Amino acid sequence: MADTLPQTAPQSAYQDATAEDRKLVMDVQNISKRYRMTSPVSRTDKDGNTYKDNYFHALKDVSFKVFAGDRLGVMGHNGAGKSTLLKILSRVVNPSDGEAFIHGRATSLLEVGTGFNPKMTGKQNIYLNAALHGLKRKEIDLRMEEIVAFSELGRFIDEPVETYSTGMRARLGFSVAAHLDPDILMLDEVLSVGDAAFQKKCLVRMDEITGHDRTLLFVSHSTGAIRRFCDRCIWLDHGEVIMDDDVMTVTEAYEAQMMNVAATYQAPQKAEKNEKSENKTSKPKADDKKAPSGVLAAADDDDSLAAELVSAKVLDEVGQVARSVKIDHPSAIEIVYDVLKPDMRIEPALHVKNEIGDLMFVVAFTDEEFPGAINKPGRYRSVAKIPSNLLNEGLHYVTVVMVTADPLTRHQSVDNAVSFSVYEAHGDDLKRARGRYSRNFPGGLRPRMDWSTEREG
Repeated sequence: MADTLPQTAPQSAYQDATAEDRKLVMDVQNISKRYRMTSPVSRTDKDGNTYKDNYFHALKDVSFKVFAGDRLGVMGHNGAGKSTLLKILSRVVNPSDGEAFIHGRATSLLEVGTGFNPKMTGKQNIYLNAALHGLKRKEIDLRMEEIVAFSELGRFIDEPVETYSTGMRARLGFSVAAHLDPDILMLDEVLSVGDAAFQKKCLVRMDEITGHDRTLLFVSHSTGAIRRFCDRCIWLDHGEVIMDDDVMTVTEAYEAQMMNVAATYQAPQKAEKNEKSENKTSKPKADDKKAPSGVLAAADDDDSLAAELVSAKVLDEVGQVARSVKIDHPSAIEIVYDVLKPDMRIEPALHVKNEIGDLMFVVAFTDEEFPGAINKPGRYRSVAKIPSNLLNEGLHYVTVVMVTADPLTRHQSVDNAVSFSVYEAHGDDLKRARGRYSRNFPGGLRPRMDWSTEREG
């Protein structure tokens, strides 16, 4: 790859509004990567013709531009081509086709231990890596003390790298990459290893080095991590660019397609339901599913519902439909439903589950305007407000249930009617429920509580 910028280059799918005022630091043009396979694979072309292909296409005509100061995330499922792209940009792997032009010093941290000689000491590897990135011996000497201190390896800095644990290699690798004053820092899931305290240092250092027109290229399959570090995102799927846009647009689209995240629900039209009922078979209805033990009892089989859900929405703090909400901002679930029979004491309830389907909690109907539940037929709209700093990061699925509390009867249940993602942006540690804990936060909830501490004695 060349180190100079081309005179002309194709436009990226994403065009930053201020790109014309910023320096172009990376121009990727039609990058492809193929690997020969030992066993050919049958493929079908656009005309429907079947042919044998002896190659695996890890990347296919990938093109994009990166400007100074961008925080670009690259995401996709395992095998989408993320790490292959980063290796090509790091000059570890050559592309099969296309080229990339990089202006400035680019530093990358790939898999833990990549680029280290296991027989050499940690300090010797620092000199080696820094020299490979173009630093002179005097420049390395000036930064050596800072790099060693950041890594917290102590006396082990003079021991062979082959004696290091995975976490120690991660410390050394990030310390070197983050102290070379790179114009472009490229990271591949590096924050998934190491202890919590060191991860916190890495986050702070990433904020420091990506300011002042320095650029971050961060590879991950985690939407939460991408949202936390990036302002722009590229979605790769089977080696191709599916979307290149601002980070919220891409991550929400990724979750909607890959994880079935849907912020709205609309009940089928009556005509469609009547047609289905005329042609129904012995297959059990969705509403006949057994309720979770100890939560809600199932209603008796009855073709005439006492209440029926019409629609549901996930709303953000300003009342707009949202597939993702910030962890420290309030949100809400809005439901519209029809009460079809009188004097049934109808109450809506919400079951909130995490992304693996575990029930986290149930929300009961506590509207003071209806102390005896809802007894008059008609259409109703209810909003359940979710306070800020309650839910943990990740995906949440909401099942809407129409019940009578006494005797406990379930009239209708719409499983996973709506879903949404909770994410966290950078902020003041002590104003967030996370505190100074930098790793993935355990549990389904993350409430922020007010602390009061006094020293005794």
